[in-house]
Formats: sequence, structure tokens, C-alpha cells
Amino acid sequence: MVGTNFAPFPLTDDIEIQATPGHTMACVTVLVARSNLSPDGRPVAIVGDLFERQQDIDDDRLWLDAGSEDARAQRFHRARIASLAEWIIPGHGGPFRVDASIREKLQHQSDASATEPSAGVV
Repeated sequence: MVGTNFAPFPLTDDIEIQATPGHTMACVTVLVARSNLSPDGRPVAIVGDLFERQQDIDDDRLWLDAGSEDARAQRFHRARIASLAEWIIPGHGGPFRVDASIREKLQHQSDASATEPSAGVV
């Protein structure tokens, strides 16, 4: 299993940083807790290249071809952040709302890759 120490680093009461290695091992995600975009209380996640764009949920070549230092870790963190967030702001596309079907698809992708070697595509 990919490491499990994802203790958030709070910047303010409403903003925290979480490690989301994968694309590079130093990648982070910024979670913004309060937003008019998030009426159900889930944060907005500013994810950089953890997600290239919403379309890479259905076509993983979009993010794999962009490079990943650890594809297994990246899949794990994509599913983990989607489980937390109401909205995702990716590195190269417009913001998108995360619904149950997206969360389920990403979790399935993460579970399926759990037996793969952790070496990614560079």
C-alpha cells in the first residue's frame, strides 16, 4: 500500500495543504474548506497535476503521458482527494464537480492498481 501519513498542514482555519505525491514526489494539494461552490461542506481541492483535466478520469493516458514519477501513488491520491472534495481545480483544465460516480471510478482505479509496481511513467 502507498504510504498513509497524510497529515494536513493547516495554513488557516479554512486552508490546508496535503501531500499528494505521484506526478512528482513533491506534489501537494491545497484544500479550501469554505466556499460558495461547496454548499455541502466538502472542500475545493486545488490539485496541480494530480489531475490534468476532468477528462483524465476516463482516459488515464492523459495524465500518464504527461509523466508520473509514481503512477500507483498518483492513482491512490486521486481517489483520496476525490473522496474529500466537492470541486477539483486541475492543473490544465477547468474546475469540475466531484460526484459519487467519479469517486467510485477513481476508487476502482486505485484498487485495481494496488498490485502494480510503484514505479511510474516518467
